[in-house]
Amino acid sequence: HSTIEDLLISYYDGKATADEIQEIEAWIKLSDENKKKAMDIYTLLLMTDTQQITEKMDMNEELSKVKGRMQENKYHISWWGWIQRAAVALLIPMAITILVLLNQPQSTAPVHAQIFEVRTQPGMITSFRLPDSTLVYLNSGSVLKYPSIFTGNIREVSLNGEAYFEVAKDPEHKFIVSTPQKSKVEVLGTHFNLEAFDEMDEVITTLVEGKVEFVYEKDGQGSKILMRPGQKVIYNNKDGQILSYNTNGESELAWMDQKIIFDKTPFKAALHILKKRYNVDFIVNTSKFDKYTFTGAFTEQYIEEILENFKISSHIRWRNVKLTNNQSEERRQIEIY
Repeated sequence: HSTIEDLLISYYDGKATADEIQEIEAWIKLSDENKKKAMDIYTLLLMTDTQQITEKMDMNEELSKVKGRMQENKYHISWWGWIQRAAVALLIPMAITILVLLNQPQSTAPVHAQIFEVRTQPGMITSFRLPDSTLVYLNSGSVLKYPSIFTGNIREVSLNGEAYFEVAKDPEHKFIVSTPQKSKVEVLGTHFNLEAFDEMDEVITTLVEGKVEFVYEKDGQGSKILMRPGQKVIYNNKDGQILSYNTNGESELAWMDQKIIFDKTPFKAALHILKKRYNVDFIVNTSKFDKYTFTGAFTEQYIEEILENFKISSHIRWRNVKLTNNQSEERRQIEIY
Protein backbone atom coordinates (compact mmCIF):
# COMPACT_ATOMS: atom_id res chain seq x y z
CA HIS A 1 0.00 0.00 0.00
CA SER A 2 1.44 3.36 -1.02
CA THR A 3 2.29 5.84 1.72
CA ILE A 4 0.90 9.36 1.66
CA GLU A 5 4.37 10.60 0.68
CA ASP A 6 4.39 8.29 -2.34
CA LEU A 7 0.93 9.45 -3.37
CA LEU A 8 1.88 13.11 -2.99
CA ILE A 9 4.94 12.64 -5.16
CA SER A 10 2.85 10.93 -7.86
CA TYR A 11 0.25 13.70 -7.52
CA TYR A 12 2.76 16.50 -8.06
CA ASP A 13 4.48 14.60 -10.87
CA GLY A 14 1.14 14.28 -12.68
CA LYS A 15 1.24 10.48 -12.49
CA ALA A 16 -1.53 9.85 -9.97
CA THR A 17 -4.66 7.96 -11.00
CA ALA A 18 -8.12 9.50 -10.71
CA ASP A 19 -8.75 7.56 -7.48
CA GLU A 20 -5.38 8.62 -6.05
CA ILE A 21 -6.06 12.27 -6.92
CA GLN A 22 -9.39 12.06 -5.10
CA GLU A 23 -7.73 10.44 -2.09
CA ILE A 24 -4.90 13.01 -1.95
CA GLU A 25 -7.18 16.02 -2.27
CA ALA A 26 -9.47 14.67 0.42
CA TRP A 27 -6.46 14.08 2.70
CA ILE A 28 -5.13 17.60 2.11
CA LYS A 29 -8.47 19.12 3.13
CA LEU A 30 -8.57 17.20 6.41
CA SER A 31 -6.29 19.55 8.35
CA ASP A 32 -3.91 22.49 8.22
CA GLU A 33 -1.09 20.11 9.15
CA ASN A 34 -1.83 18.03 6.04
CA LYS A 35 -1.84 21.16 3.86
CA LYS A 36 1.49 22.16 5.32
CA LYS A 37 3.00 18.71 4.79
CA ALA A 38 1.78 18.68 1.19
CA MET A 39 3.54 22.00 0.58
CA ASP A 40 6.71 20.72 2.31
CA ILE A 41 6.87 17.74 -0.02
CA TYR A 42 6.17 19.89 -3.05
CA THR A 43 9.02 22.21 -2.04
CA LEU A 44 11.33 19.22 -1.61
CA LEU A 45 10.42 18.00 -5.08
CA LEU A 46 11.39 21.42 -6.41
CA MET A 47 14.73 21.16 -4.69
CA THR A 48 15.38 17.65 -6.03
CA ASP A 49 14.30 18.70 -9.51
CA THR A 50 16.18 22.01 -9.35
CA GLN A 51 19.82 21.18 -9.78
CA GLN A 52 22.92 22.56 -11.40
CA ILE A 53 22.90 21.49 -15.03
CA THR A 54 26.46 20.23 -14.74
CA GLU A 55 25.66 17.98 -11.77
CA LYS A 56 24.68 14.40 -12.59
CA MET A 57 22.89 13.18 -9.49
CA ASP A 58 20.71 10.07 -9.30
CA MET A 59 17.68 11.93 -8.02
CA ASN A 60 15.46 8.84 -7.71
CA GLU A 61 17.99 7.19 -5.42
CA GLU A 62 18.54 10.38 -3.43
CA LEU A 63 14.81 11.01 -3.09
CA SER A 64 14.35 7.48 -1.76
CA LYS A 65 16.94 8.26 0.91
CA VAL A 66 15.10 11.40 1.86
CA LYS A 67 11.77 9.58 2.02
CA GLY A 68 13.36 7.22 4.52
CA ARG A 69 14.40 10.17 6.64
CA MET A 70 10.90 11.62 6.26
CA GLN A 71 9.42 8.51 7.86
CA GLU A 72 11.61 9.11 10.90
CA ASN A 73 10.57 12.76 11.17
CA LYS A 74 6.92 12.79 10.19
CA TYR A 75 5.68 15.21 12.78
CA HIS A 76 6.55 18.40 14.66
CA ILE A 77 9.23 19.61 12.24
CA SER A 78 9.22 23.27 11.30
CA TRP A 79 8.83 24.05 7.60
CA TRP A 80 12.31 25.52 7.07
CA GLY A 81 13.96 23.06 9.45
CA TRP A 82 12.40 20.19 7.51
CA ILE A 83 13.59 21.61 4.20
CA GLN A 84 17.10 22.17 5.55
CA ARG A 85 17.32 18.57 6.72
CA ALA A 86 16.06 17.36 3.36
CA ALA A 87 18.64 19.52 1.55
CA VAL A 88 21.42 18.11 3.72
CA ALA A 89 20.20 14.56 3.08
CA LEU A 90 20.22 15.23 -0.65
CA LEU A 91 23.57 17.03 -0.59
CA ILE A 92 21.97 19.61 -2.88
CA PRO A 93 24.14 22.64 -3.62
CA MET A 94 22.02 25.63 -2.72
CA ALA A 95 22.03 27.12 -6.19
CA ILE A 96 18.54 28.50 -5.66
CA THR A 97 16.39 30.25 -3.16
CA ILE A 98 12.79 29.13 -2.87
CA LEU A 99 10.41 31.52 -1.14
CA VAL A 100 6.74 31.19 -0.37
CA LEU A 101 5.52 34.70 -1.03
CA LEU A 102 1.85 34.47 -0.18
CA ASN A 103 0.16 32.69 2.70
CA GLN A 104 -3.55 33.10 3.28
CA PRO A 105 -4.90 32.18 6.73
CA GLN A 106 -4.39 28.47 7.16
CA SER A 107 -7.95 27.82 8.28
CA THR A 108 -9.33 28.77 4.87
CA ALA A 109 -6.34 28.63 2.53
CA PRO A 110 -6.46 26.05 -0.26
CA VAL A 111 -3.13 24.59 -1.32
CA HIS A 112 -3.14 26.61 -4.54
CA ALA A 113 -3.01 29.88 -2.56
CA GLN A 114 0.80 29.66 -2.39
CA ILE A 115 3.02 31.71 -4.69
CA PHE A 116 6.56 30.43 -5.16
CA GLU A 117 9.64 32.43 -6.13
CA VAL A 118 12.66 30.57 -7.48
CA ARG A 119 15.78 32.74 -7.55
CA THR A 120 19.10 31.57 -9.01
CA GLN A 121 22.33 32.73 -7.45
CA PRO A 122 24.89 34.60 -9.60
CA GLY A 123 26.90 32.26 -11.78
CA MET A 124 24.47 29.34 -11.32
CA ILE A 125 21.96 27.67 -13.64
CA THR A 126 19.06 25.57 -12.39
CA SER A 127 16.19 23.53 -13.80
CA PHE A 128 12.83 22.51 -12.37
CA ARG A 129 9.27 21.66 -13.36
CA LEU A 130 6.19 23.78 -12.79
CA PRO A 131 2.97 22.22 -11.43
CA ASP A 132 1.71 21.57 -14.99
CA SER A 133 4.97 19.67 -15.82
CA THR A 134 6.39 22.57 -17.86
CA LEU A 135 10.19 22.28 -17.76
CA VAL A 136 12.08 25.49 -16.91
CA TYR A 137 15.81 26.20 -17.15
CA LEU A 138 16.56 29.36 -15.17
CA ASN A 139 19.73 31.29 -15.99
CA SER A 140 22.06 33.03 -13.57
CA GLY A 141 20.69 35.90 -11.49
CA SER A 142 17.08 35.29 -12.55
CA VAL A 143 13.77 35.10 -10.70
CA LEU A 144 10.63 33.17 -11.63
CA LYS A 145 7.35 33.49 -9.70
CA TYR A 146 4.47 31.04 -10.11
CA PRO A 147 1.58 29.49 -8.16
CA SER A 148 1.91 26.08 -6.56
CA ILE A 149 -1.17 24.99 -8.53
CA PHE A 150 -2.53 26.60 -11.71
CA THR A 151 -6.23 27.43 -11.57
CA GLY A 152 -8.64 29.13 -13.95
CA ASN A 153 -8.24 29.38 -17.71
CA ILE A 154 -4.59 30.46 -17.86
CA ARG A 155 -1.23 29.32 -16.53
CA GLU A 156 0.62 32.53 -15.71
CA VAL A 157 4.15 33.03 -14.37
CA SER A 158 6.38 36.12 -14.15
CA LEU A 159 10.05 36.28 -15.12
CA ASN A 160 12.76 38.75 -14.19
CA GLY A 161 15.84 37.40 -15.93
CA GLU A 162 16.36 34.68 -18.51
CA ALA A 163 14.72 31.28 -18.82
CA TYR A 164 14.09 28.54 -21.34
CA PHE A 165 10.62 26.98 -21.26
CA GLU A 166 9.44 23.62 -22.57
CA VAL A 167 5.75 24.25 -22.06
CA ALA A 168 3.48 21.29 -21.32
CA LYS A 169 0.76 21.19 -23.97
CA ASP A 170 -2.69 22.11 -22.73
CA PRO A 171 -4.88 23.71 -25.43
CA GLU A 172 -7.55 24.62 -22.87
CA HIS A 173 -5.16 26.65 -20.68
CA LYS A 174 -2.90 29.26 -22.27
CA PHE A 175 0.60 29.59 -20.75
CA ILE A 176 1.67 33.22 -20.17
CA VAL A 177 5.04 34.62 -19.11
CA SER A 178 4.94 38.26 -18.04
CA THR A 179 8.04 40.48 -17.87
CA PRO A 180 9.01 43.75 -16.14
CA GLN A 181 8.96 45.58 -19.50
CA LYS A 182 5.16 45.66 -20.04
CA SER A 183 5.35 42.70 -22.38
CA LYS A 184 4.53 39.02 -22.24
CA VAL A 185 4.69 35.78 -24.18
CA GLU A 186 1.53 33.71 -24.67
CA VAL A 187 1.68 30.06 -25.71
CA LEU A 188 -0.27 26.79 -25.62
CA GLY A 189 2.64 24.35 -25.86
CA THR A 190 6.08 25.15 -27.19
CA HIS A 191 9.82 25.58 -26.53
CA PHE A 192 11.21 29.10 -26.28
CA ASN A 193 13.85 31.23 -24.59
CA LEU A 194 12.98 34.53 -22.94
CA GLU A 195 15.37 37.14 -21.58
CA ALA A 196 13.84 40.01 -19.61
CA PHE A 197 15.98 41.42 -16.81
CA ASP A 198 14.42 44.39 -15.03
CA GLU A 199 17.58 46.48 -15.45
CA MET A 200 17.39 46.05 -19.25
CA ASP A 201 15.23 48.02 -21.69
CA GLU A 202 15.12 45.07 -24.09
CA VAL A 203 13.15 41.84 -24.00
CA ILE A 204 14.56 39.07 -26.19
CA THR A 205 12.43 36.08 -27.23
CA THR A 206 13.71 33.15 -29.28
CA LEU A 207 11.25 30.52 -30.49
CA VAL A 208 12.61 27.00 -30.92
CA GLU A 209 9.46 24.95 -31.49
CA GLY A 210 5.72 25.57 -31.78
CA LYS A 211 4.04 28.97 -31.84
CA VAL A 212 4.03 31.92 -29.45
CA GLU A 213 2.49 35.37 -29.45
CA PHE A 214 4.77 38.13 -28.25
CA VAL A 215 2.52 40.82 -26.72
CA TYR A 216 3.90 44.32 -26.13
CA GLU A 217 3.01 48.00 -25.83
CA LYS A 218 3.78 50.66 -28.42
CA ASP A 219 2.55 54.25 -28.15
CA GLY A 220 0.26 53.17 -25.33
CA GLN A 221 -1.45 50.58 -27.51
CA GLY A 222 -1.27 46.81 -27.22
CA SER A 223 0.32 44.96 -30.13
CA LYS A 224 1.32 41.38 -30.81
CA ILE A 225 3.53 39.32 -33.10
CA LEU A 226 2.89 35.68 -33.96
CA MET A 227 6.35 34.13 -33.94
CA ARG A 228 7.54 31.14 -35.95
CA PRO A 229 10.27 28.60 -35.05
CA GLY A 230 13.75 29.98 -35.68
CA GLN A 231 12.64 33.56 -35.09
CA LYS A 232 14.19 35.95 -32.57
CA VAL A 233 12.31 39.09 -31.53
CA ILE A 234 13.91 41.99 -29.64
CA TYR A 235 11.57 44.55 -28.08
CA ASN A 236 12.81 47.83 -26.62
CA ASN A 237 10.51 48.98 -23.84
CA LYS A 238 11.94 52.51 -23.84
CA ASP A 239 11.23 53.48 -27.45
CA GLY A 240 8.75 50.74 -28.45
CA GLN A 241 11.01 49.55 -31.26
CA ILE A 242 10.78 45.89 -32.19
CA LEU A 243 13.25 43.94 -34.34
CA SER A 244 13.01 40.44 -35.78
CA TYR A 245 15.80 38.08 -36.89
CA ASN A 246 16.20 34.52 -38.10
CA THR A 247 18.38 32.33 -35.88
CA ASN A 248 19.32 28.69 -35.38
CA GLY A 249 19.15 29.30 -31.62
CA GLU A 250 22.68 28.05 -30.99
CA SER A 251 24.05 31.19 -29.38
CA GLU A 252 20.80 32.05 -27.56
CA LEU A 253 20.56 28.63 -25.88
CA ALA A 254 24.28 28.03 -25.26
CA TRP A 255 23.94 29.07 -21.60
CA MET A 256 21.95 25.90 -20.88
CA ASP A 257 25.06 23.82 -21.64
CA GLN A 258 27.41 26.12 -19.71
CA LYS A 259 28.72 27.52 -23.01
CA ILE A 260 29.08 31.04 -24.34
CA ILE A 261 28.67 31.52 -28.08
CA PHE A 262 29.13 34.94 -29.62
CA ASP A 263 27.83 35.31 -33.17
CA LYS A 264 28.47 38.87 -34.28
CA THR A 265 27.35 39.83 -30.79
CA PRO A 266 27.43 43.59 -30.08
CA PHE A 267 29.89 44.81 -27.45
CA LYS A 268 27.28 45.74 -24.81
CA ALA A 269 25.40 42.47 -25.27
CA ALA A 270 28.65 40.51 -24.93
CA LEU A 271 29.46 42.24 -21.63
CA HIS A 272 25.94 41.53 -20.39
CA ILE A 273 26.42 37.80 -21.09
CA LEU A 274 29.73 37.80 -19.21
CA LYS A 275 28.20 39.73 -16.32
CA LYS A 276 25.51 37.05 -15.88
CA ARG A 277 27.87 34.13 -16.23
CA TYR A 278 30.76 35.32 -14.05
CA ASN A 279 28.96 37.58 -11.55
CA VAL A 280 31.05 40.65 -12.34
CA ASP A 281 30.33 44.32 -12.98
CA PHE A 282 31.89 46.13 -15.94
CA ILE A 283 32.88 49.79 -15.89
CA VAL A 284 32.95 51.35 -19.36
CA ASN A 285 33.48 55.12 -19.57
CA THR A 286 33.65 55.34 -23.34
CA SER A 287 31.33 54.65 -26.25
CA LYS A 288 34.11 53.94 -28.74
CA PHE A 289 33.60 50.15 -28.40
CA ASP A 290 29.84 50.20 -29.03
CA LYS A 291 30.30 49.50 -32.75
CA TYR A 292 32.35 46.35 -32.09
CA THR A 293 30.93 42.84 -32.46
CA PHE A 294 32.40 39.53 -31.32
CA THR A 295 32.31 35.99 -32.66
CA GLY A 296 33.62 32.91 -30.90
CA ALA A 297 32.69 29.93 -28.71
CA PHE A 298 33.87 29.38 -25.14
CA THR A 299 33.40 26.42 -22.81
CA GLU A 300 34.55 26.54 -19.19
CA GLN A 301 37.08 29.29 -19.86
CA TYR A 302 38.01 31.80 -17.19
CA ILE A 303 36.72 35.29 -17.87
CA GLU A 304 40.33 36.49 -18.22
CA GLU A 305 40.78 34.19 -21.23
CA ILE A 306 37.67 35.57 -22.91
CA LEU A 307 38.70 39.17 -22.28
CA GLU A 308 42.14 38.43 -23.70
CA ASN A 309 40.43 37.15 -26.86
CA PHE A 310 38.48 40.42 -27.00
CA LYS A 311 41.76 42.27 -26.60
CA ILE A 312 43.34 40.45 -29.56
CA SER A 313 40.35 40.92 -31.87
CA SER A 314 39.41 44.50 -31.02
CA HIS A 315 42.33 46.00 -29.10
CA ILE A 316 40.24 46.75 -26.03
CA ARG A 317 42.07 46.77 -22.72
CA TRP A 318 40.80 45.67 -19.32
CA ARG A 319 41.86 45.69 -15.69
CA ASN A 320 40.50 44.66 -12.31
CA VAL A 321 39.30 47.62 -10.30
CA LYS A 322 38.21 46.48 -6.85
CA LEU A 323 35.89 44.25 -4.90
CA THR A 324 32.73 45.84 -3.54
CA ASN A 325 30.17 44.55 -1.11
CA ASN A 326 26.89 44.12 -2.93
CA GLN A 327 24.10 42.64 -0.81
CA SER A 328 26.62 40.70 1.28
CA GLU A 329 28.27 39.21 -1.81
CA GLU A 330 31.75 40.08 -3.00
CA ARG A 331 31.41 41.27 -6.57
CA ARG A 332 34.35 41.77 -8.87
CA GLN A 333 34.64 44.92 -10.97
CA ILE A 334 36.42 45.09 -14.32
CA GLU A 335 37.12 48.28 -16.22
CA ILE A 336 37.15 48.25 -20.01
CA TYR A 337 39.20 51.07 -21.54
